[in-house]
Order: sequence, then structure tokens, then C-alpha cells
Amino acid sequence: MFLKEFNLNGVYLAPFAVYFLLAVAVYLPVHRLMDRREIGRWVWHRHLFDFSVFIIILSLIGLLL
Repeated sequence: MFLKEFNLNGVYLAPFAVYFLLAVAVYLPVHRLMDRREIGRWVWHRHLFDFSVFIIILSLIGLLL
């Protein structure tokens, strides 16, 4: 599998940058849902948990695309 740059009106973006933006777009609704369900009270370190969820989403996007 070869990674190709994404052309955005003549500006080439690295694939990781596009994956990162997609991960942010997926993470924000997931984060809001976790806040509504009060998941934060069940985890020891909320910021570390949020970062881990973001990394999992980013990894899944990288594997699937």
C-alpha cells in the first residue's frame, strides 16, 4: 500500500494530516457523547483517557484508509 499526498487546490497534504483531521471530526461527537454519559467519573485520568480514545480513532482511520 502506497501513501499518496492529497491535493487541496494545489496544496499537497501528507496523508497523516488528512487522517488527523478525519480523526478530529470523528472524535468530537464521540467526546460529547462520553461527556453526556458521564464516562469521566469511571476513569482514573480523564485527559489520558481522552487522548487514548483519540489515538485509537486515528489508528483505525489509518488502518482502514
